[in-house]
Amino acid sequence: MSVDILTKVALFVPAFMAVTALCVCLQRRRARRHGQWKYLTPGPYFWLGLFAGLLITAVATLVVAAGRVERSAGLLFTSFFAGMTLILAAQALVEQVRWNDRRIERRTITGRTISLSWNELARIGVDWTTYLWISSFDGPRLRISTYDNGFDELALMIRAHLPTDLPPASPELGYEPMLAQVRARGRG
Repeated sequence: MSVDILTKVALFVPAFMAVTALCVCLQRRRARRHGQWKYLTPGPYFWLGLFAGLLITAVATLVVAAGRVERSAGLLFTSFFAGMTLILAAQALVEQVRWNDRRIERRTITGRTISLSWNELARIGVDWTTYLWISSFDGPRLRISTYDNGFDELALMIRAHLPTDLPPASPELGYEPMLAQVRARGRG
């Protein structure tokens, strides 16, 4: 391994860790309130991703316009990042998770609203995208980003309404320690 690669790694790793630490510090634990509803809002990781998408799209556009790469491949790359950035922007504008004392609702990017009454809550889990999901026994899954501002407050509400009378071997109870850690973090 050459010294040049080691130098790049030595610069990249601390910079990456600093950005991650900054995002963790900037994430708000409390949800935004409006009337009786509490809302999750996009967190710092989301805004960092949106900014990175804009920056990569702008630089790629300038590189393609200057003729430094093959035009068709450059336009494909630029179009991909522009599309992903537009999807992130649409997600910030359309998607919404809100809750009150009676129920929780999620509006998806397609405009569909998934609603779940707290007394229907029966299952909890984490999918491969690191989204937490909750559902009733027969209803659709309501997905929640753990990186949104206000997630800790929502996790406390989920924990308070999660049934405790499920069978011990039930996989739904396997996520109880994760919510207990969030509860401990939320008290600080």
